[in-house]
Amino acid sequence: MGAVMWIEVLSRHGEVAARERIDAPEARVGRAFDNDVVIDDPHVAPHHLRIFRAEDGELVAEDLGSVNGLFPEHGAARVERLPLAREPGIRIGRTILRVHDSAHPVAAEKPLTPPRAHAAWAAGLGLAVIAILFGIEWLGITSERSANVLLLPLLGFAAFVVVWSGLWALLSRLFFGQARFALQLRIALTVCLAFLLWDQAGEWLSYGLAWPQLDDYSTYGVWALIAAACYGHLVSIGPRHMRIAMGVIVALLAAGAAMQYTGRAEARRVAGEPATLGELKPPQFRLRPAVSVDRFLADTDAAKRAVDESRRKEPAPGLFPEAESPD
Repeated sequence: MGAVMWIEVLSRHGEVAARERIDAPEARVGRAFDNDVVIDDPHVAPHHLRIFRAEDGELVAEDLGSVNGLFPEHGAARVERLPLAREPGIRIGRTILRVHDSAHPVAAEKPLTPPRAHAAWAAGLGLAVIAILFGIEWLGITSERSANVLLLPLLGFAAFVVVWSGLWALLSRLFFGQARFALQLRIALTVCLAFLLWDQAGEWLSYGLAWPQLDDYSTYGVWALIAAACYGHLVSIGPRHMRIAMGVIVALLAAGAAMQYTGRAEARRVAGEPATLGELKPPQFRLRPAVSVDRFLADTDAAKRAVDESRRKEPAPGLFPEAESPD
C-alpha cells in the first residue's frame, strides 16, 4: 500500500473531475493515450511530465521537456522538478492536478443539514424579521393607520430578500450544481435580522445618550453586514477563487462606505452638524440626564448670538452663484 498514489484532475471550478489510482512507483501524464493519466488539454504535451518517488519516498513531479512547462498550482515560476509533500498541486497547460499519497490525511466529514432544516430556519427567521419590521412601522406611523402603510414596506422587503436569495441560488446552481435556495434564504434572513437589531440599537442608544452622531455613524456597520452576507453566500457556494472574489466584494463595499463618508462630510461642511435626532423615543429611555433650565437658556442665547453674527457676515463668494448674477 505504500506505493499507491492518487492523481486528481480538477475542473475549472476547483472540484475533482477525475481521480486515478496509481499502484506503480511512477506515473506518466500527458495527452497521449499511452500515459497513466490522459489529460484532454491542447496546452498539455503528449508526454508532459512524470510523477515518481524519490529515494526518501517523497512524491516528485518532473517536466519531460514540454513547451508550456510545469508550475506549482499557486506559483508563477516554471520549474523542472516539484516536490509534492507540502504542496500537492500541479499546473500544466490550463489543467490543475493534485497528487496524494495513500497515507494523505483527509478532513472529517461535515455534518449534513437537510434542506427541510434550512427551510425551517428560514421560516423562523422570516417570521422574526417580519414581526420586528411590523413593530417598527407601527411605532413610526404618525398619520392615520392603514393596511397599505403597514403592508407595503413588508411586501417590498419580502420581494428584495427573495430576489437576492434567488440570485445567489442561481450562482450556487452554476458553480456547485445545486441551487440550495433554502440555505441562501436562511443566510439572507440572518443578515437582515442582524441589520434590524444593529439599526435599532443605534437609534435607541443615540436617543438615550443624546448623541446624534452615533446613529449617523452606525450606518457604516451596514457595509460590514453586507460583506458578511456575501461571505456566507460564497462559503455556501465554495468557488475555487473565493479569496479573490471576497477581496473584490470587500473592495467594492469599502469604496461604497468611503463614498458615503465623503458625501456626509460634504453635507456637514455646507449645512453643519444636525442639531436633532431623526426619530424621537419615549422619554423613559433617556440614559443621559436632561440639562437644567439655566443651561438650556444659556445654550439658546449662545446659539442666537452665533446666528446673529453669521447674518452680519458677507456670504462666501461662489457659494450661491445664482444669487450673484445681475439678473
